[in-house]
Amino acid sequence: MKYNKRVFLNPEDSASTGSIVCFDGDIEWRHNEKPRRNSFIEIADCHVKARLHRCYEDRAEDYIEKVKKMRDALGDYLDHLQTRL
Repeated sequence: MKYNKRVFLNPEDSASTGSIVCFDGDIEWRHNEKPRRNSFIEIADCHVKARLHRCYEDRAEDYIEKVKKMRDALGDYLDHLQTRL
């Protein structure tokens, strides 16, 4: 089963191109090659992209822990920002 969610982070009428993509699924890297599972989160703005991916040496549990740490760090940051309104 493939998971592919893309969210634009700016209002629809904005000229800025911020986005986040969360992907998990089998993809074919080369023609006639057996599809392999690929998992990543990509965060982008107008100037740069950052991608956190599950490398082939990572166990699924290792990658899940990375995603949880990122979620927790973003939640803490959001809490901080909201207290400064």
